[in-house]
Amino acid sequence: MAQGKEQNEPKEEQKLVKYLPKTLRNHPFIKDARSGKRVTSWWGALLIILASVYVVQSVSIAALNIIFPSPDGSTLKQIQEGIGTTLAIVFVFTWVALRERRHIKTLGFRRPGRGVLLLLIGIVVGIAMNTIPILYLWATGQYEQVDGGAGSASGLAIIPLLLLLLVTVIAQSSNEEILIRGFALQSWGQKMPAWLPIFGLSLLFSLLHGVLADPIPLLMIFFYAVFATFVVLWQKSLWLICGIHAGWNFTMGNIFGIHVSGLPAHTNSLMFLAPTDGSADWLTGGAFGTEGGVPAALTVLVFAGIAYLLYRRTLRTAASSDAFKTGATQSA
Repeated sequence: MAQGKEQNEPKEEQKLVKYLPKTLRNHPFIKDARSGKRVTSWWGALLIILASVYVVQSVSIAALNIIFPSPDGSTLKQIQEGIGTTLAIVFVFTWVALRERRHIKTLGFRRPGRGVLLLLIGIVVGIAMNTIPILYLWATGQYEQVDGGAGSASGLAIIPLLLLLLVTVIAQSSNEEILIRGFALQSWGQKMPAWLPIFGLSLLFSLLHGVLADPIPLLMIFFYAVFATFVVLWQKSLWLICGIHAGWNFTMGNIFGIHVSGLPAHTNSLMFLAPTDGSADWLTGGAFGTEGGVPAALTVLVFAGIAYLLYRRTLRTAASSDAFKTGATQSA
């Protein structure tokens, strides 16, 4: 009887690896949260998310705008947003260091030398990902090139400025990844079944973007969040996804001058595109930007599938390695 049970275990393990593990608790990225003295509970992580977004980030940006008034989409406004999101990052880092008593690198930033390279690769990947739906919409006449309006700047001459603004975009995008795919995922992954941190936090990420009443943007951002989660679980770090997220946002805001997640368009962009008269909002995203359209949602859904397959391959590799070690031990 005992021998039969041992024979059945590999089949059950293979079935488990085929889709998702029962829990993420033993994943190296999730285990890193237990390297300190304590792990923040799931509801504590939720409170930290709300405090980071609606207190630290929002209040600091509002205060900067009072001190240094600036129009939406302007260079100064982008810098203020970069400062606000950086302060939010510091807030999470401080909590992890002082409350959980663990090193910041355990949030997903191990091997910084290789990590910076992954960040840069991610930016290129993010630019390529978002360029696909944008070029499709432009080629099919849903988008057209327009003038940026008063106070705007475009063309090759502003590339140095755009590279400076890319730093603020990296800060803004990394803040969201650190908060949701870093801190919260590590917290929720300790005791919950695997599907809940993956899909529950993805839904929370979508709701934080204020798109509950807009089905296409809601699905698009949800698909992106699932994609991002699988990238993190595949890579066991945040480096690559921080770059992808930054490249994605930078493409809309500062390369093609399109609205980013419903926010006002930036005044500095390589060029400016806008929906043509009579274009369909379900394709272009309308005032929400490319993210509110079906082409972007389908693009991200495809990449989410690719990220899942890459993650699943690491599960199978780990399972095969464990099986090999178990067999070697029994033989010995």
